[in-house]
Amino acid sequence: MIAAIRTFLRRFISNPRIYGLARQAMLVGQYMLRRPDEPDLLAFACRRDRRGLAVDIGANGGQSAVALAFILPAHEIMSFEPNPALWPELDFVRRLLGPRFSYRKLGLGDRRASMALYVPQVGDLPITTRASLSREEAEAHCARLERETARKATIADLAVDIVPFDELGIAPDVVKIDVEGFELQVLQGMRATLAASRPILMLEANANDSECRAFLSALGYRFAYFDRKQRIFVEERPEGAGNWFALPDC
Repeated sequence: MIAAIRTFLRRFISNPRIYGLARQAMLVGQYMLRRPDEPDLLAFACRRDRRGLAVDIGANGGQSAVALAFILPAHEIMSFEPNPALWPELDFVRRLLGPRFSYRKLGLGDRRASMALYVPQVGDLPITTRASLSREEAEAHCARLERETARKATIADLAVDIVPFDELGIAPDVVKIDVEGFELQVLQGMRATLAASRPILMLEANANDSECRAFLSALGYRFAYFDRKQRIFVEERPEGAGNWFALPDC
């Protein structure tokens, strides 16, 4: 349902301000109704009865942060988002969630760098959920957006700051990673953190899944999917699952 609403907005709203207000209204609705934008985030409820830090890498407009706030009511939430166009939306999330929520105006990777962030656009409307540090990934998103909206899609780019997670001195309990094809580099930049803190990870399925799994396997992680009906981790991929989990062997 949420994905269908988002596609409708992209197809029929061309004004970025109106689109942003509609997204904010959706966030408030999700928070009030306790319905996550991404249902697989409910898997993190296995850590509900403990305090900790939930890290949201690739925050976009704060959809996952809002969900994490009610899934993990005792956790603090920290988001990472390098795109300046989204910082006002994250300021709105901070007002909605209060002091439990903070965000960093950074991207994450395997080294410090200034990199190009490629943002697909439909007309004058940036589709920030499809932004990527990989131009090839952004081009693939443009093709899909043109099919979804029946409108011309283009790519804009901007320079963003990238740092390794390990340099930040943060100890997460759970981590969501959705960075549109840059997942492996993010993991490589948090090797020491993963070894020390042993967080549960949720990653969006991507073209580098095999490399990501090899990297995490060497650190003692095993892999699972979330069965939304039974609300449990399972080894076999359920139909329609778009994310997978890395679970620490503590």
